Amino acid sequence: MLRHATKKTRRTSVVFDFLAPTAFGYRLGSSKVQPRPSVTEPPKRHDTKRLAEFPSSVRAPNPSVLCQNIKQRISLLSQPGAAAVSDPDINFFDETVVSLRLALKAGDIARVGELWSQLEDRKLLRLLGRELRGFSERAAKLCFTDNSEPGDADERKIIESIAIAAAVEGAENALKTCMITHIKRGDSQSALHLYRSIRPHLSPLPSSMQEDVENVNGIALDFLGDQLSHQPNVSLVLAAIAAHALEDSFEGALKVILDNPVRITQSAPKEFMASFDDFSFRAKVQNYVRRLDIARLVSRHHSLSTHIANLSRNQDLLRIQNLYRAIIDGLNGPEPYLAARDSQMSSQRPVLIQEINWAAFLTGFLRCHRRDLAENLWNDMLKYGIQPGVITWTALLDGFDSMGEADAASTSWDHMVSQGIRPGILTYRAVISTLFNAWRPDDAIEKFAIFRRDLTNGLLPDTGDALPVYNTVLHGLLNNGRAGDAAALLQNLRQKGPKPDIVSYNTFLRHHSRRGEFRAVSVMLERLREDGLTGDAFTFSTVLSALLKVGRTDAIDVVLSLMRKQNVEPNVAVFSAIIDHQLRESSEQGLRMAMELLQKMEMNPNARPNDVTYTGVLASLHRQVWPNTALAEECRRYVLKRMEERNIRFNRVTYHILIKACLENPEPEGLQGALGYYKEMANRTVAMNYDTWYILLHGLISREEWAVADEMVVDLLRYIKPVGALESLIGRIQRRTAWRMKLGAKFYV
Repeated sequence: MLRHATKKTRRTSVVFDFLAPTAFGYRLGSSKVQPRPSVTEPPKRHDTKRLAEFPSSVRAPNPSVLCQNIKQRISLLSQPGAAAVSDPDINFFDETVVSLRLALKAGDIARVGELWSQLEDRKLLRLLGRELRGFSERAAKLCFTDNSEPGDADERKIIESIAIAAAVEGAENALKTCMITHIKRGDSQSALHLYRSIRPHLSPLPSSMQEDVENVNGIALDFLGDQLSHQPNVSLVLAAIAAHALEDSFEGALKVILDNPVRITQSAPKEFMASFDDFSFRAKVQNYVRRLDIARLVSRHHSLSTHIANLSRNQDLLRIQNLYRAIIDGLNGPEPYLAARDSQMSSQRPVLIQEINWAAFLTGFLRCHRRDLAENLWNDMLKYGIQPGVITWTALLDGFDSMGEADAASTSWDHMVSQGIRPGILTYRAVISTLFNAWRPDDAIEKFAIFRRDLTNGLLPDTGDALPVYNTVLHGLLNNGRAGDAAALLQNLRQKGPKPDIVSYNTFLRHHSRRGEFRAVSVMLERLREDGLTGDAFTFSTVLSALLKVGRTDAIDVVLSLMRKQNVEPNVAVFSAIIDHQLRESSEQGLRMAMELLQKMEMNPNARPNDVTYTGVLASLHRQVWPNTALAEECRRYVLKRMEERNIRFNRVTYHILIKACLENPEPEGLQGALGYYKEMANRTVAMNYDTWYILLHGLISREEWAVADEMVVDLLRYIKPVGALESLIGRIQRRTAWRMKLGAKFYV
């Protein structure tokens, strides 16, 4: 922080002590730097151990300080490229960081800039490594935070240079503060200049990670981890958005978020905007952020489709509706920024809604059994000049499959063909699956015959992707009691192609295992081997279940032997998947086998269970209704004990998974378990965020536990101000409470 003297004739900068050696954890023995003996003759061979030595000027007699010095110098030794630094440069670096500290103590920002430039010219800044985070935190205090006139331009440039260098390393606080200072003064261009200055130093995400995945609560799953460390920090993106909002340029803000599609959580804008006193400006920026997040998600169409599929899988109709309304608002709101057709795209409307996204919403509405919303969507597409193509028709058929409406699917198929839409491979798969699931195997086989004819005549694109249709037919034939036809089709595939894959064989293994036909299971395993295929976790779990059904007490050992024969390493992932499949059986036998496998993992040094394994087992124990509740409780206590013994502690994500699993259990024990974990989070002071509250309230509403939901809302409002979907859930609870109070005694009649 800068303080100005009261006398106008002289301005003194009082600065905070943030540069080395304090940044490295040691301090000077006196205020003067003792001269270090010069190196008259460099050693013949570079000695990296010199990096672990302390300059004589900073040696400290205090053992605790000395210990801290050693730790920091070892950290310095581990910096990338440190071994390539010459001894004279090491000496220069040591002395310069000490001089930097003194310059900051004296408030001599010009000297700070000079010394910083010397380190930069000699390419020694990298030796600071993670310590630049400390620079950033303290450099922020050198920025003006009021609305007064800016200080000396040269001094500001020095501070901003340090802030940029720190931000490149992931420590963005100083740069964020500098940008906020400019915005408060109304200087949006200076703020945006700082933001643009960091862009050339940032590495893009690997192409394989360009699509983030959103979970049912609308938050990006943290699959990227540290790989996001060199992406623009959310606070910097928010600062750039605020600068564009100051200019009334939503178009500029849109370009920022599309160039840097980081997800901005619901709480981030609130925390960031606390720096501004203008409430109208706060509301404006938050409105920008809401629309920009929609644009970001729509621009990543695969991510959006996955998000909608997750929501529909959990029957979260409210979230799907809110998302759809937001996208429609982006099309025809007062300031449209989304395009429905290529011809609408422009710099103001740079994001096109792909057909795959319309299709995802269509399937989502139908899976939630809302044909009315699906019809409205279809009408919206026509209104915006979008002609439904084969992707949309396929989604419609998939939706009817989930609803079990075979007649509607057949009618839709006829309409599609009459409009000249040629069905694709996945379209055939959807209608065939619908007919088989509706116990109409003859109609399904008829469609399959048409599919094979079109495939033979070259009327279908991507013929190499036809195997999913054959696998659907195999599954349908087996489920409809036509095992002989299924076996004949499998043999035909083995001889004429397309060659069956592991899914094909797993379909037969599952069928025979459930019927206790272990001889047939053995035959399928042999054919699988003959075709050069290797089993997966589902294969081995299915074989395990089959062995248990015929009373084999050595079932686990047999499966492990089979895995070794197929050169499958029984690692953590494979074991965890098999355990998960066993627990999904919801049987006492499956539970006992899962726990026996868990114990074998614990004895295997190459496959020790991790937090994911234990959390998955606990979630299954809570989610299922077990026939032997005493055994399930004993298993739960065992898992908790093993986690405690291995010092595996619950974090917020763990609690979210377990609370959600408990609330999915319809028994009273499910609610008790969820509330128990909620209280445990509070007792352990584990921070609860929007997702915590959303999972709790959504689960309570699904269970119709309105009284508990009322109490939870009271707790929630003590800590946060709800927005978005969470606010909608609270409104639903409060409206029902008001309605109940209005009815009074009549409510209970």
